[in-house]
Amino acid sequence: MAYGVLSGVEPINGLYVQNKNSHRGGREKLHGRYKLLFVFRRYASFFPVLIYSCLCTSQHASVGTFAVTSLMTGGIVHTVGAEMIAHRNHTETPVDNGTATFDKMPLDIRLQVTIAVTLAVGLWQVLMGVFRLGYLAVFLSDHLVKGFTCAAAFHVFTSQVKLVFGIQGLEERYGPLKLVYFYIDFFSKISQTHVPTLIVSLICITILYLTRVLVNQNPRVMKIIRVPFPIELLVIIFGTLASYELDLESEWGVKTVQNVPTGLPAPVLPHYSIIPEILGRTFSLAIVASAVLISLAKIFATKHNYKIDANQELIAIGASNIFGSFFLCIPATGALARSAVQESVGGSTQMVSLVSAVIVLIVLVALGRFLQPLPKACLGAIIMVALINMLKGALEVRNLWKVSLIDASIFMVTLLATLLLDVDYGLAIGVLYSLLVFAFRMQYGRVAVLGRVRGTLDEIKPLEDPMVDEVSGIKIFRLHGPLYSGNAESFVAKIRKAMISNVRVVSSYLSPVPELEATEMDETMTSGQQPSSGNNQTEITVVTRRQDQATDAVINIVQNNSLLTKAGPRQAKPLRAIIIDCSAINFIDVVGTEKLLRLVNECNKKGIRVVFAACSDSVRDILYLSGVAAALPEENFMSSVSDAIDEL
Repeated sequence: MAYGVLSGVEPINGLYVQNKNSHRGGREKLHGRYKLLFVFRRYASFFPVLIYSCLCTSQHASVGTFAVTSLMTGGIVHTVGAEMIAHRNHTETPVDNGTATFDKMPLDIRLQVTIAVTLAVGLWQVLMGVFRLGYLAVFLSDHLVKGFTCAAAFHVFTSQVKLVFGIQGLEERYGPLKLVYFYIDFFSKISQTHVPTLIVSLICITILYLTRVLVNQNPRVMKIIRVPFPIELLVIIFGTLASYELDLESEWGVKTVQNVPTGLPAPVLPHYSIIPEILGRTFSLAIVASAVLISLAKIFATKHNYKIDANQELIAIGASNIFGSFFLCIPATGALARSAVQESVGGSTQMVSLVSAVIVLIVLVALGRFLQPLPKACLGAIIMVALINMLKGALEVRNLWKVSLIDASIFMVTLLATLLLDVDYGLAIGVLYSLLVFAFRMQYGRVAVLGRVRGTLDEIKPLEDPMVDEVSGIKIFRLHGPLYSGNAESFVAKIRKAMISNVRVVSSYLSPVPELEATEMDETMTSGQQPSSGNNQTEITVVTRRQDQATDAVINIVQNNSLLTKAGPRQAKPLRAIIIDCSAINFIDVVGTEKLLRLVNECNKKGIRVVFAACSDSVRDILYLSGVAAALPEENFMSSVSDAIDEL
């Protein structure tokens, strides 16, 4: 019952829907601007579940209605329905946007558009699964998923606030900053809180939370009872009985479920003529619905240590929506609250979803009328408590902050964008920001300058380690990541800087090093190189540059165990070889090979040997096919960095 509430929020005005089971053609008032029929939400919690449970790979994710996708569906229904009315009336201007015009929209148009939207969403999802686009889920990193799911859970939590407080007249908000506007409106009207409804809510929340903490999450108690205590079911049963005995709706004004239609609908054919008009508009809805489901499935898969197949998940949810469109269902996606409740009570397979579907079937067919006295506040309380763990996901930023500031920024950007804007905007911004970070990391990948560990012959580590010494006359570079057009120029520039720094230290003249072209580099190296004389070499060099002078002072320390200060040429061993460690490079593109070939030619002219070490077969093939290997002798390809150092 609680899952149906998530399909939308309470409106200002109700929808008057014709009761087709009534021979007198009476009208039945049902709440929910975007809930076309109360029973349709029940159908979305039954028919799609049957198909998804049989085709999915997730053990815990359950499908059903979701507040955000239901609101997006309602927006499409309103827009397309208005255009259909305008076309029917032979007018060029659609009906005005607003609640009144939506309520005046004929029921048959709303139904036609809704089931067509469900069918179109299902077709998009199946196509994405068939064409194996589930791999795009890799861009939904764990920290992005956690931020998105936490923010989406807060949207669902917010949709239950007015049920718990019983405040009437809260205006519906849509689009960016809707949560901000909602809570401004909420706190301005908090004095209108319906006290009996709030008391019912607090009682239910207290019972649910204490039972959850003291019983179901208590290892000592669980060792005894072994099965999670079904407190949610008891809250619904006793809440219904208390409402019936105390007549909460009539005597105290507590809103109850009231209308729970019984029976199953006959299958109907969607109006295929509407599909072309809504196909483009439903793509974003299909993306959001798919992302919600895959994100939810990944959360539970990570928590319980198993894997899911994103492509199969797309096919499963797509087939579920296609099947549901023939039974008056709104688009189904991952149901956060439903999945959280099922997982919190110990469900570990899709059999739990099938059992819940059977219960929904029993309610639809026989028991619906017995649940009519159930207070809506009980349903809101169940959902709020079930979402507590997902809301606690916001604390994950502390762990991410300790490990990686960039990953923490992805989490926060996705979380804040989803909270402040909306779920679809937040997901798009989160994915876009994640892609930008990915591109930034690849373009400015870490380049390590390596040396030999002191006292060893074959142990190579970055020079940042104080126990690592640079090999005299040899520069060793390791790029972590691919060498492609985005980072090839900066990588080669780093090598050039090291080469030029080495030469200018030898010439005892230091200045800011620009990124030089080959001709400029030729002049520098030709005019600045000095031969080495003897074994008197500088061990420590401290360089100071005065801002008020155009020259640099070089202070050489510890030369032949004596201290001296001079401003002149220092003696050092010139650069004779460059080793590029390819062990961490997985591929090189055309631009990368062009930059390497140019670097090799420059070094060959100056007598600097370029050696490629630890190349994989694929990288070696690229170097041969691109002509880089042709510019070098075969012995310049070594199996390891240590072998290259020994050879040099």
